[in-house]
Amino acid sequence: MDQKNNEEKVVKEAKATTITYFKEKQDLDVVITGHEFGPKDLQSIYISGHVKDDRDKTFNITIQYSGDKYTIGSISKSKSLKLKY
Repeated sequence: MDQKNNEEKVVKEAKATTITYFKEKQDLDVVITGHEFGPKDLQSIYISGHVKDDRDKTFNITIQYSGDKYTIGSISKSKSLKLKY
């Protein structure tokens, strides 16, 4: 798999992981608005977005990946977005 296809796969899986996390763990529907790869040696991607129908409730989430495994790293959020921990 070439690098571009691999990056597209990572982005797709990271977005899906983010959406699933917010839906299953936080009972929220979210809209993904962007992504950015972290340093190559960390194998992480930063996903940004907001709660559907409320652009004031924003978040940035770090997804760490290794092979086919994608896990939530850290989450930063706007003050107005309350999460269940």
